[in-house]
Amino acid sequence: MTTEYPYELALPNKYQNITRNIKFYETYSTKVIVGIQVKRQISPTLDVLKEVIITAIEAQKIRDKLNEKFGSNPNIGPRDKNNEIMLYINSFWRTLVFQAYLFLKKESITSTGDHPFGKAIDLRCPKGMTPADFCEFIDEQCDTLFNWFKIYSWGCHCSRR
Repeated sequence: MTTEYPYELALPNKYQNITRNIKFYETYSTKVIVGIQVKRQISPTLDVLKEVIITAIEAQKIRDKLNEKFGSNPNIGPRDKNNEIMLYINSFWRTLVFQAYLFLKKESITSTGDHPFGKAIDLRCPKGMTPADFCEFIDEQCDTLFNWFKIYSWGCHCSRR
């Protein structure tokens, strides 16, 4: 199954939407400066852009399905100014250097993984759902290309392997 993506392979503007609700800067990697993690500092490279866009499209499907299924439930959130459930991205694309740093700090189970290739995203669990329920919802109800999940205390890691 092929997912279509609406952009030519050129790096978008930092604040450009790459889906209806995901801005390009949300895909940026964290940078470590003197042992301090500074989020969203490094843009994905052109060689991974296609995969990053596909992953963003798949994440948008999750947000859309959350709103379709739980939009009328005020206990699921947080909400934006249009009262839509938002999807918080904890981590998206990562440089290999940052991925290796996380592995050495024991914050990742792998020194490479799917993040450096644009095929993984970490999503914070919406208020009103448990991380296990959130991962199950994504896996069973969102019809995405994600096929590997890991549950964390804060949410769900989703990968296309």
